[in-house]
Amino acid sequence: MSTSDESDAKVILVDFDGDHPQDWPAPRKWIAMATVSIPLFLMPLSSTITTPAVTGIADEFHITSPVTGPLALSLFLLMYSMGPILLGPFSELHGRWPVLQAGSLFYLAFNIGAGFCTSMTQLLIFRLLSGVGASASLAVGASMVGDVFRKEERGLPVALVSLGPVLGSCLGPLVGGYIADYTTWRWAFWSTSIVAGLFLVVCLIAARETYAPILLLRKKKLLIEEAISQGRYRGHVWKTPFEKDETVGQLYRRTISRSLYFLGTQPIIQALACYYGYLYGIVYLLLSSFSDLWTERYHMRISTGSLNYIAPCIGYAIGAQICAFLTDRVYRYQVARNNGVGKPEFRLPIMVPASLLVPIGLFIYGWTAENKTHWIVPDIGIALPLMGATIIFQCVSAYLLDAFPIYAASANGAVYIVRGLTGFGFPLFSPEMYAKLGYGWGNSLLAFLGLLIGCPIPFILWKYGERLRAVSNFADQTK
Repeated sequence: MSTSDESDAKVILVDFDGDHPQDWPAPRKWIAMATVSIPLFLMPLSSTITTPAVTGIADEFHITSPVTGPLALSLFLLMYSMGPILLGPFSELHGRWPVLQAGSLFYLAFNIGAGFCTSMTQLLIFRLLSGVGASASLAVGASMVGDVFRKEERGLPVALVSLGPVLGSCLGPLVGGYIADYTTWRWAFWSTSIVAGLFLVVCLIAARETYAPILLLRKKKLLIEEAISQGRYRGHVWKTPFEKDETVGQLYRRTISRSLYFLGTQPIIQALACYYGYLYGIVYLLLSSFSDLWTERYHMRISTGSLNYIAPCIGYAIGAQICAFLTDRVYRYQVARNNGVGKPEFRLPIMVPASLLVPIGLFIYGWTAENKTHWIVPDIGIALPLMGATIIFQCVSAYLLDAFPIYAASANGAVYIVRGLTGFGFPLFSPEMYAKLGYGWGNSLLAFLGLLIGCPIPFILWKYGERLRAVSNFADQTK
């Protein structure tokens, strides 16, 4: 805390004094990560758990359209990905903890309601609304890593928060397959609601705020109250380094619109949003259609076929471990080569081989599925693009944290706009694509798009990322 004079009034600056979240003991940091990692795993699991049950839902509600059934997945994904546009900036206004808790409670209420629906319209509405609540963990997850970990420490926590969504989305159909075979589809919602309720209780006990500006506002309030109680308060101006002279209305308008503004004006975010969105759409296209491959072409039971979802889970896990092991090592190596100065671009090198895994895996998966080879070969094929996507997701999150440190939630929210649209749309056209092109040429088309869209991006940002950050008013200006 320091003082200065401003227009004849003493300004007391309230700042951290060894109590910044990045100075917390390691156990406290990892408890904070655990409280956001659990919903980051559970909510995507909840999104895909209905995939094997689509036929049962359609039969009960007498649905004949091939599009209406997948909407139960796509509508959840749409709001799950679009919610951070609003909730990310709100977490910068009110803190991470209130947004996470309120969102989880909102999700829980409507997810329980989905299990009691009596019509397809009700189910789609409840899925839409539960997706909004589920997006709270997505809105604050990557930002909490930046709150409590320094740049050189973020490899493992970024891997942790990135693994949850992809692993959960992959395990969802596996769990849902056994639910579809041995009980009613309604238990897909009730079972996830039970776990979500237990999480809420744990979070109320263990979670705490991590966002530095909010913590300083609380500290300022306590210091003012202490000064008043001790008779030392003289009407001074108390400020934190993050406060700006603007009205509450201006603050809300600025923060809520920031994600859209970033998407429209920041070339770095535009490039990463396109690639992230393509990969996210591919992931959910593959996961939503994977069960059909085993039941229709390989003639397996739903529960038996769902065991093949272990393959993408393995791909996810390997990708996450690669990132956890290499990200910080590569970053420190690049920093050492750059005379001890770090840059966000030092997060990019491992994106290069990962971007090649996606089209290679799609080619293998597509043509082996087309020719009905032994089941393990398509499993290997689908594991590779999901491994590559996991690495790229984590690199993108780490890059945005470094490039937009104060506005990471809004930067991620901008990426999630595109991600939400592709996650919503790709599963809807996959049945028609595979019906017309087959698994071979259908996945080959996706692979060619991956080569065209994704592979050049790491090289472009490596060469021009520093210049693009230099002309931005929001990005880190590290040279």
